[in-house]
Amino acid sequence: MITLKIFIASPGDVDEERDIVSQVVVPEVRRIFSEELFGSNGTIDVEAVRWETHVLPDVGEDAQDVVNSQISDFDILVGMMWKRFGTPTKRAASGTGEEFERAYNLFKRFNKPKIMFYFRTTPFYTTDIKDLTQFRKVLDFRKKLRDLGVVFFDYNSPIDFERKVREHLIRQVSRIAQTNGGTEVQEEQLQIKGEQKAVEETTAQDVQITGIVGGGVIEVQTYGSRKPNLFLSYVREDSEKVRNLYSVLRSVGLDPWLDVENLFPGQDWDLEISKAISKADFILIFLSNWSTNKRGYFQKELKFALDILMEKPTSDIFVIPVRLEETPVPEPLRHLQWVDLFRDGGVELLVKSINVAWKNKYGLNKR
Repeated sequence: MITLKIFIASPGDVDEERDIVSQVVVPEVRRIFSEELFGSNGTIDVEAVRWETHVLPDVGEDAQDVVNSQISDFDILVGMMWKRFGTPTKRAASGTGEEFERAYNLFKRFNKPKIMFYFRTTPFYTTDIKDLTQFRKVLDFRKKLRDLGVVFFDYNSPIDFERKVREHLIRQVSRIAQTNGGTEVQEEQLQIKGEQKAVEETTAQDVQITGIVGGGVIEVQTYGSRKPNLFLSYVREDSEKVRNLYSVLRSVGLDPWLDVENLFPGQDWDLEISKAISKADFILIFLSNWSTNKRGYFQKELKFALDILMEKPTSDIFVIPVRLEETPVPEPLRHLQWVDLFRDGGVELLVKSINVAWKNKYGLNKR
């Protein structure tokens, strides 16, 4: 088993973000490879590391020295700053700054740990000179990271931070797992299935992608080197939720089409949407109180999708209703099983349904 440790570094003014990483995002990533989900056999474990939970009372040159001595080995550093840079240590301008420097020096020598840094940009007002001095240090630190070639991200609220760090951490853990343990994990899985020869027989005509989704891991089977095409139909009021899912679907190895991501200036948007629907393998209809009570282009997309569905075998999964909240399902869709994205395991169930339908479409389950 591979154990990946994620160390959370920050001054004290971003406690909410620290909790988001350790109590929300990391548990989701841990579930990705949990034994119960999609036959992953618990091959990877993920642990959030914080000084509050991993440091024991002890004596050192200062408090940060105690933290350094007890938390010295981790795979990813997730750092956040807003208004404060932190309290100086005997070795650096702040505890967080020292934690970054230690991680950066190790990365330059061993390509580990990976560094993910975020700056909150929410405006604030103060007349306290000490606060202004702290913020100036934050700005200087931003410049230092930029000069060192460190790519960092800004966020404007804890919710925005949660969305970004979730997507980034999922991808980062996936890359580390593939680099450090992908071969061993793949061999172990093939031995369990009695399919060791599959390593030698894999071709571009039939490729299996191990993808990661918000709460689980799933293997998406491609056919002829092609990923399943998904068309995402929604109303503007739900754009943020749908856009977040779009990123997750891409990370899992699917090929979603979303107007705000795939349309470019100057294109005939009506024509491009019609083309995207026509060539889609699956159409996801996102349902909410907004969409079920709104007239407009969404209804046109729904009708177009149902017209195509009428031409397909009744056993085919083509249109998938996806509820974003507790809302009635429109009459034309009630004969189709829907997915509740707002419930635990909703995203995993959606991807698993697409995976099963994709395999059935090409008879892959009969191998």
